Amino acid sequence: MRIANTGGEPVTVTSVALDSPGFEAAPETGRVVELGPGNRIDVEAEYGAVRCDTRPDPAYAVIGVADQGASPVRVPLATPYDVLGRIHDGDCAAEELARAVPVTLIPAAAPPEPAAPLPARLVVSRGTASGDVRVDEIGGSVLYALRGALPATMRADEDRLSVDITIDAARCDPHALAEAKKPFVFPLWIAVGSSAPEYSRIPVSAENRRILTNYLTTTCDARR
Repeated sequence: MRIANTGGEPVTVTSVALDSPGFEAAPETGRVVELGPGNRIDVEAEYGAVRCDTRPDPAYAVIGVADQGASPVRVPLATPYDVLGRIHDGDCAAEELARAVPVTLIPAAAPPEPAAPLPARLVVSRGTASGDVRVDEIGGSVLYALRGALPATMRADEDRLSVDITIDAARCDPHALAEAKKPFVFPLWIAVGSSAPEYSRIPVSAENRRILTNYLTTTCDARR
C-alpha cells in the first residue's frame, strides 16, 4: 500500500492492514515511520484467504498511528488498474482449479545429505476435470526453489499422476529468513484439456511446513 500524508502536520504510522469484504482478515503489518507533510511510503500488507462469494470492493486501509490513545484510521483504498480485483479473481480461479485437479505434496523426511535438495513428489489426482491434465510449471518462493521434470501429463483415461520434484533452499541470509511473508506459497500452472495453463498453488499442510522449516534450518546451517 502507498500511504501519503496530505495534512499539514507530521504523522507517525505504526501499522497497516487491509480491510476488504473479498478477503479474510490478515495480521497487520507493523511499520513505524514518521511521515512529514506531503511525504509518502510504500508498505507491504498481507491479505487473508479469498472469499469468492463477495467482491473485494469497497476496500480500506486500516492505519495505526502513534498519537496517544488514537484509534486506527480507516481510509478508502484506491486500487489503480483493479489490482485487488485481479488478485481476488486469480485466487478464486486457483481454488476452482484445485477442486478440478487436486494436488498433494509429499516431501521426504530429510535430504540425502544436509546440504542437498530435498526430494519430494507431486501427486496429481482427477477431481472434476475431464480430458488430459498437463502440469506445465511449478514455482518456488523467496525461501524455497522447486524444480521438476515438467511438463508432465495425466491422460484422459488416468486418475493419478506422480511427478518427482526437488525442494531447495533459495536463500539463507538472515534478512530473508526473518522477513519472508509467504514462504510456503508455491505457484503451479495446470492445463485441462485444450485450455491454456491456469495458475494454482501447491497445498502445503502443517506437517509439510514443519518438514520444510526443519530442512531449511539444517541446509542453511550446512551451507554456511
